[in-house]
Amino acid sequence: MLLSRVLSTIPRRAAGILRAQSTLSTSPTAREFKVVLDNDTVYVDQALAEALGWTPDQPTEGVPLTLSGWEPHYFAIARTGTDSDLLARRTVESGHNPRVKQILDYLKDR
Repeated sequence: MLLSRVLSTIPRRAAGILRAQSTLSTSPTAREFKVVLDNDTVYVDQALAEALGWTPDQPTEGVPLTLSGWEPHYFAIARTGTDSDLLARRTVESGHNPRVKQILDYLKDR
């Protein structure tokens, strides 16, 4: 399962720690991390970098990531091309399906 985040509106050039209201999945592997946004760059700690595929033996190689989103509640960053990336993309695509929206609205009102 994915970690769903509702991010507050942040000025584009704002510096500081991102604050989020989180809904964690029931997955035992889900973890929360703090990140810092400064001048269009998100700074993370080493544990998060490694979880996304960065390795200390190739510090300058970089890791291709994909940011997918479906406002206002679903945003996911995943390593490009992974199953998690594909799931995030399909989730966003399904958000544009009127039938899916109708079902979600129905469930939300229950």
